[in-house]
Amino acid sequence: MDLQNVLSKLFANAGSVGIEGVFQFVFAPHLMFWSEIRERTTTQSGLHPRPDVTINVAEKDFLGIMGGVADVEELFASGRLKIGGNMGLATLLPQIIESARHGGQAEKVDMNKRYPTPPRLSERVSAAQPVQREVTRIARQALSIGDFRAHYLPEGIPLVISNALNDWPLFNMGREESLVHFAELQGITRHGDYVKKTFSTDRDFRSTSMAEFIASLDAPAQMGPNGEPPAYMGNNILPAQLMEQISYPPYFDRALFIAPRIWIGPKGTLTPLHRDDTDNLFAQVWGQKSFILAAPHHRPALGTWSTAPEGGLDGCDFNPDAPDYQRFPQARDVTFLRVTLEAGDLLFLPEGWFHQVESVSTSLSVNFWVNSGRGW
Repeated sequence: MDLQNVLSKLFANAGSVGIEGVFQFVFAPHLMFWSEIRERTTTQSGLHPRPDVTINVAEKDFLGIMGGVADVEELFASGRLKIGGNMGLATLLPQIIESARHGGQAEKVDMNKRYPTPPRLSERVSAAQPVQREVTRIARQALSIGDFRAHYLPEGIPLVISNALNDWPLFNMGREESLVHFAELQGITRHGDYVKKTFSTDRDFRSTSMAEFIASLDAPAQMGPNGEPPAYMGNNILPAQLMEQISYPPYFDRALFIAPRIWIGPKGTLTPLHRDDTDNLFAQVWGQKSFILAAPHHRPALGTWSTAPEGGLDGCDFNPDAPDYQRFPQARDVTFLRVTLEAGDLLFLPEGWFHQVESVSTSLSVNFWVNSGRGW
């Protein structure tokens, strides 16, 4: 296999996801290539003197990624793919691979630019519903799958299902026992002012041992010198080694689930107000997390912006904890719902619902995005 040709094709359309920089690939001590992505892409053998990102991966695993039989995030989480350098650039690698595998010349998207947010079907659906003033809480044993699909899913009504994780080994094991399962795994942590730079590739990302990060949570959480929240291991793929320690929630067909994600951090970690483009089942395994929710049709009131022209991942300039009604006068009419998830709770967060999330205590969560087809 001509690896140089494969890499040239991989980065040929990298500009479509806003990439510029030098990626160094090390497949073996004497098998190395680098690709420089500017207006044109150059790929050569050997070591580059100043790479932005360095990736160490076996040739077999890399070809598996390009062939669609291996996942780059999964290989990273399991420690079979190592990344050094600019982790902000590295976090875009899955998008580059997806673009290359499907071909075509996609429109260039600058991940650090804000685009106007297009409306969604879920906005019309929520606007037609009575105002919801609290999130219903139902025990798992009192909620049938049929009731969920009949009463909560069609109109996208948030719901907390308690005692939902009792059959999860990860929920039932102690912290010390769980660390055994996290050995040799790695994740990406966020540092610095990651709240102010929501969804930007300019955030300070770092490659971190999962076991070491979890062990560090026993120490008091350290805020940054300018009041930044503590480090957060957010939105990492759940490694394959942990899949046997959880269970997929039964409320959707298994084929609709996207690979689950894991979130780990101390008290004070924060994800500001935003919304996703799929339904979400959010499982609280350790500790507590607080959610602030707003219905989809409040988009115009919240200073909403998107990370891509077609929308999808939408951020907000309005902060419900420090409301600026002079700048956002329509936000006075928004009904914000506040709910705290306890360990063992499962939150159904429908597509289009805005949410701000904060760790009330040391926390580990797993979420499942679901391509239910209900949105858009």
